[in-house]
Amino acid sequence: MNISIDTTGMFPVARLSGDFGLDDGDQLLEQLQPLVAEAGSRLAIVLEDVTFINSSGLNALIALGTRARLSQGRLVLVAPSKFVRGVLEVTQLDGWFEIRDDLEAAGQELA
Repeated sequence: MNISIDTTGMFPVARLSGDFGLDDGDQLLEQLQPLVAEAGSRLAIVLEDVTFINSSGLNALIALGTRARLSQGRLVLVAPSKFVRGVLEVTQLDGWFEIRDDLEAAGQELA
């Protein structure tokens, strides 16, 4: 999995791509947890290029979402790929996460 982070806008945007395998959850937490740890933090995670996600990846996203909520912040998942959206629906996490179709909609949500 590849992670690129853009912190130049009004809120950080993390773009994930590739397969989200067993060891990638720790890498994701290590890189993104500081972005949601501060009070009132906001983060968008773009998932349109994620081709596979397993329980490790879901756990990492849940941990980030929980951390954001505990710090009175917000985390929005953006444009999940068809596979990721299917996994979120099957696990009923599509109702737990804030999910938007594009960065513009996420920006309106996080503004």
